[in-house]
Amino acid sequence: MSKFLKIYLNITEKRESLLNSLKIRFVVIVVPITAFGIWLNGCSFGNKQGVEAEKPPEPVTLYLSSQSIISDNWDELLANPLKKKYPYITVEQVKGDVNEWIAQGKSVDLFATAHVTVGRMVQMDLTEDMTPLLKKHQMAESRFQPVVLEAIRNNANGQLVGLPYYLQFFTLYYNKDIFQTLAVPFPKDGMTWDDTVELAKKVSRTYGGTSYQGFKTDQVQRLADPFGVTVVNAATNRASVINEQYKRVFELSKQFYSIPGNMPASPKDVSNKALDQFTKDKNLAMYFAVNRFSNLANSNVNWDMAQAPYYPDKPNVGGIVDSFIIGVTKTSKHQDDAFRVIETFLSDDIQLLAARKLGVVSPLANPIMQEQYAADMNSVKDKNLKAIFKNKIIASDPYSIYRSQGMDELYDVHGKYIFGEYDTNTALRVLDEQINKKIDTIKGK
Repeated sequence: MSKFLKIYLNITEKRESLLNSLKIRFVVIVVPITAFGIWLNGCSFGNKQGVEAEKPPEPVTLYLSSQSIISDNWDELLANPLKKKYPYITVEQVKGDVNEWIAQGKSVDLFATAHVTVGRMVQMDLTEDMTPLLKKHQMAESRFQPVVLEAIRNNANGQLVGLPYYLQFFTLYYNKDIFQTLAVPFPKDGMTWDDTVELAKKVSRTYGGTSYQGFKTDQVQRLADPFGVTVVNAATNRASVINEQYKRVFELSKQFYSIPGNMPASPKDVSNKALDQFTKDKNLAMYFAVNRFSNLANSNVNWDMAQAPYYPDKPNVGGIVDSFIIGVTKTSKHQDDAFRVIETFLSDDIQLLAARKLGVVSPLANPIMQEQYAADMNSVKDKNLKAIFKNKIIASDPYSIYRSQGMDELYDVHGKYIFGEYDTNTALRVLDEQINKKIDTIKGK
């Protein structure tokens, strides 16, 4: 072997040895780095998830001042659905008088009341316009019947201070046994008030030792509602009863009570005994009122209903929007969570449940609410339920915050009027004076 060949082979062996050494080092060094990179990436991904994942909301307890939530079905209509959708929210009802509650430094987050008495909540400075909350939580006003929202705004200085969850209806209940005993045809849909007066005369008599009365309403304002009038002007906060509408109302009521045998025992009994007469005494043939299904379910009266009577110049107008509303207080520190409570309560599922099972007329525009109305109520299966929806409801004139006090004076003066203490014009003048005096007294305080 030549000298040069030996040198070449020696160089080749060293080169291969060096390459092999480098390969080993590359595997030893690079592979662990790659594995470390994979592990590092995995850790980074995990951290990113941890940062982006929302923490469970902190538990919150909200307090509801309620005059009209359906308490017997509280769990089914509100508590259980809320727990399922928003388990961190608990709602408790304010115990006792809300003024005393607030005076103790306790919070009120939600209120539920009849919209006709929402003025009391306005007086307490608890309300504010909820329109921004609707927009924030993407609840469309088109879900509701427009006339209902219009009425709420009318009664709260143009603000949507609450959302409706329950509508009253107006109907003419009648005792079928009385009409059959006296051989008088049943009331029918589409009667005017004049028709009703004439029918009341036919069933106002003594028979078989029982004195039957023809007609009563649960309150005289029901007869005024189809005109949309209210006892106190919202713009001036002064009485608004000396007008043709209230004159017609007083005189119509006098026609009913002037029928022999229809006078109550005292001025205070003009309307407030009517429900007992219909459900317990069973001597009242016709009773004009709102939803009395719960009262009638506990009686054994053989009853049915007809469309609410109407004035000839107000055809098919049964009354005003009379809704119950739920709102978020302006003082709540949890307004978004409070709105989530309302959103749950006003869902289509819960509204339909109340309509089917409890006979609640829903304010939602969805036609299924009427189509399936009272479908699960055996006590009204054979009743003329369509009569309820033949009436139109209208938005009343705006309500003053002093409406409730004005109504108290209306009942007082009307009772005395029925007993002949005043003629119609004098009664309205006295009523006007009493309402204004009451308002001035409140303002003075």
